[in-house]
Amino acid sequence: MERPPVSGDGSGAGGAVGGGSQFNTDAGSGKPPGCGTKPDGSQCECLDVPLFVDPPTIYFVLDRSGSMGSPDKWNQVRVTVGKIMRSLGPRASFGAAMFPAASTTDACLPGDEIMSVRAGDPPSSGVDGPTTSALLASTRVTPGGGTPTGPTLELVRTRLDKIAGQKFVILATDGAPNCNPNAGCGYDRCQLNIENRQGCPKEGPRNCCEPPDGLRENCTDSASTLAAISGLKTSGVPVYVVGLPGAAPYASLLEEMATMGGTALSTSPKYFAVNAASEDVMLTALKKVAAKITGTCTFDLKEEPADASLVNVYMDDVVLPFEPVNGWTISGKTVTLVGAACERVKNGDALDVRIIAGCPRIEPR
Repeated sequence: MERPPVSGDGSGAGGAVGGGSQFNTDAGSGKPPGCGTKPDGSQCECLDVPLFVDPPTIYFVLDRSGSMGSPDKWNQVRVTVGKIMRSLGPRASFGAAMFPAASTTDACLPGDEIMSVRAGDPPSSGVDGPTTSALLASTRVTPGGGTPTGPTLELVRTRLDKIAGQKFVILATDGAPNCNPNAGCGYDRCQLNIENRQGCPKEGPRNCCEPPDGLRENCTDSASTLAAISGLKTSGVPVYVVGLPGAAPYASLLEEMATMGGTALSTSPKYFAVNAASEDVMLTALKKVAAKITGTCTFDLKEEPADASLVNVYMDDVVLPFEPVNGWTISGKTVTLVGAACERVKNGDALDVRIIAGCPRIEPR
């Protein structure tokens, strides 16, 4: 990303940074035209830290089964995902699938892609860009059907196999997978029994998933789902599991899914649990996931500066204060943004960071 030269306070236009820098300044054609001059007329050493050179792909897999309609969990989820996309902006690319796919005849039709992978929207003043708008438009549907999680994740893997770079799946669901007519189960894995629905006692012995009175599609389909998550992880795609209200009876399975996906938390529940049907609570959970994927305020320079007192850090061409509360610090070759400066990066409100060495430190005006 080309940036205009820093002006004022001893910095000048000048040409591209010359050789001999202690930093890796080989930024190619995207290098800024100037990084300031030293008192002797020579150029400062400059390192551009592009925040979005290789943004990760975040792929949302959203449960729109019938249980998501009460109490309006589906609309809360889609709106919350839109908020996350708006917040991350250009720090990620996004894609999405939802399950089951819309059908008037098959309640267990595996989900499909509803938004192909595309770049996040640029920072805006609150107006949705084309990517966020596409997600919100494609999810404007009525919840219904079963929970074919496994085959949907398998389809997502085939989509993501064609995408280069870092990729992550965020699975948001309010229950356990089902819809597999070949699953078979005892009453302890029959979802009608587990949830004590339709007069099916949780303690058995009646198995409400056993034909001829029951349907095996209501058995918990853990095997194919864990296999699909394993396939994604083997392909280099971690799977984050967000358990929405209603998922608590299946906490142990969701923990298995998070573990298989390589994203298990250190304490139980090991998935990201949303315990209230509230946009604010959902947003908090998704923010935690997003921060694990994109949030970084630490930049490792290739080499330690010869003189740490001759280092300046700019964010979007505005110099940041060298102070440990809302500016930046340096230790060895590591520059760390702190406080408000770090929040700007995590909130998607900054486009790039430039680190300049060899010139007197500049204080913000």
